[in-house]
Amino acid sequence: MKIKILISFILSILFLYIFYTTVGFSNFEKSFSKLNIFYIGVGFLLYAVSSFLRAYRWHSMIKDINMFDFFLINNVHIFLNNVLPARTGEFSFFYMLKKRGINLTRSFWIFALARLMDALALLGFFFGFFFKLYFIAFIVVFGVITVFLLKHTIAVLPNIFILKSLKQNLSTHFESKTAIKLYFISVVSFAFKFLGFYEMAKNIIPMGFFEILPSYVLAELSSILPINGVMGLGTYEFGFSIPSKLTDISLKTSLDLGFITHVFLLLSSSILGIVSFLLLKLEHYKEER
Repeated sequence: MKIKILISFILSILFLYIFYTTVGFSNFEKSFSKLNIFYIGVGFLLYAVSSFLRAYRWHSMIKDINMFDFFLINNVHIFLNNVLPARTGEFSFFYMLKKRGINLTRSFWIFALARLMDALALLGFFFGFFFKLYFIAFIVVFGVITVFLLKHTIAVLPNIFILKSLKQNLSTHFESKTAIKLYFISVVSFAFKFLGFYEMAKNIIPMGFFEILPSYVLAELSSILPINGVMGLGTYEFGFSIPSKLTDISLKTSLDLGFITHVFLLLSSSILGIVSFLLLKLEHYKEER
């Protein structure tokens, strides 16, 4: 764990150095000053809708916890995962569910399934980019095929070691078509999150909605890596800048825009996370009384 935290700090320091030499903080300040407060507000609301959809996804797998509580839990989990190093914030999800009677094995496999659907949704977005006019059709077909293949792969796994637990906890979700539902919820959730970022920064984005999509997708994919920079600083921006070769956007502009997007997402998750944490504490206080 100490090594992961050290690597997180090194990644963030390396990014700040590259950002300073490539973009410069004065240029970042100029770009930031061009943002419109109204569009930032619209972007935040769209981000909140994305968070609500993610909570609905958790609730569809665990009915024992009500929708509102899952919305609060999801917000706190994302906030802690963003601010704590080496993805240690992930543990908050299991802790909060355990306090509500959900055992670790069940919460772990549900979490793993949700993360898998996130990855598939983002891959659908990324490869769909190359199909242009058939973008939506590709995402639908890609999801149906991959979930179908996963369903039959899980069915033939041997009942040994961790594979036995995987089959016991995930097979029902694939048999009941919950998995394909989770995939499409992930797709729509990421779409709202992307729209939030696009609305927030549309007056400084040098290209259209569709052209910036690969940068957003790879930045989001970087967030599910086992090791990230502190608060994702560095890994998110590097992920955002990778597709610059696929589009007309320069590396300098890509890093600048990626940093602005990252700051927006951190602030949005912090607002929702802190408010949700306080509401959960208030709820706990009322229960104790």
